[in-house]
Amino acid sequence: MINKLRHAFTTSFRYRILINILISMVLAVLCYGGLSLYFNHFNAFHLSVAMRDIICFLVALGIFIIIFIKLINMNFRYIDELNKNIQQVTLGNYDTCCDIEYDDELGMLAANINALSNTLKQKEEESKILKENERLAYDAERKAVNQKNEMITNVAHDLRTPLTTIIGYIDLIAHKDLSAAQAKEYANIAYDKSLRLKSMMDDLFEFTKITDTNMKMNLHIIDIGELLYQMGDEFYPQFEEHGIKLIYKIPNTPLNVVGDGQLLARVFENLITNALKYGYDHSPLTIEVIPDDSTVTIKVINEGDTIDKEDLPYLFDKFYRTDASRGTAQGGTGLGLAIAKNIVEMHKGEILVTSRDHLTSFIVILKRFKKETD
Repeated sequence: MINKLRHAFTTSFRYRILINILISMVLAVLCYGGLSLYFNHFNAFHLSVAMRDIICFLVALGIFIIIFIKLINMNFRYIDELNKNIQQVTLGNYDTCCDIEYDDELGMLAANINALSNTLKQKEEESKILKENERLAYDAERKAVNQKNEMITNVAHDLRTPLTTIIGYIDLIAHKDLSAAQAKEYANIAYDKSLRLKSMMDDLFEFTKITDTNMKMNLHIIDIGELLYQMGDEFYPQFEEHGIKLIYKIPNTPLNVVGDGQLLARVFENLITNALKYGYDHSPLTIEVIPDDSTVTIKVINEGDTIDKEDLPYLFDKFYRTDASRGTAQGGTGLGLAIAKNIVEMHKGEILVTSRDHLTSFIVILKRFKKETD
């Protein structure tokens, strides 16, 4: 019986109000009866029966009101706390949490306030994420526009320089009275500039081609060691010209990857060309391969001026040069490393660069293909 009363008292606000009334009435009736007995035995003031009944009633009513207010204030204290929490939520403090003291309508109200606070907090976080995504999309769009404008500017500048030189020398040959030796010299210069112009155009077309999302690769199983030996042989005349000593550090075991042979050859062609351009003459160039169970890591290491740390994160960006004047003088378009990065990413690989103490290392990481018998 006591458990049922306790359960009713804690699970229903209406029952709790009713019980408060009953408790107040019982105490008021007991007070009324006690005063009536007192007046019946000790009528010191010689009051009439009607007056004694009025006094007992008023005192009992006062006791009822006082006790009922005391009891009901215990409930309204909790309601005041809920009201303050609701005000906090309306002010935007979504971390507000109500203590659930009762398993009744007030407890459900507290739980609903908590649920509302959590929902509004989630909505606020989603709104922040949406605004951040909109900002990133706007920044990406603005960056794309800037890159497009920068690309047009760089292409126009890079193409105009050799083209202006070609036009100048051809104009000299056509309109000046030159000796045969001078005409041949100027024609050779114009020819060299034409080759440079063609190389730049080839880089532009290739960059456009490999950045095409619809491009399909011709995939085969490739021994990366054989590919690197072949690349070294192709660059032998340039190594001899610059006094470069090529050092191989390649394990004597098949190191297979799945990829497009022509595209991967272009990656290492660009890295070796970059090493020849910016490396010191009469210095070693090391090609090292480090395999593990899942990847093949290829390092192209050359001696040269240390690249500033500020430049390293942007080295693979298209048209980026650590030294624009030096890159132009040596015929760079600023696309070689960008092309290499795109090709490596097409093969689900990774390309990195480190530079310190006059040693620059380009690192290519590709997924290793292993046969079941390997």
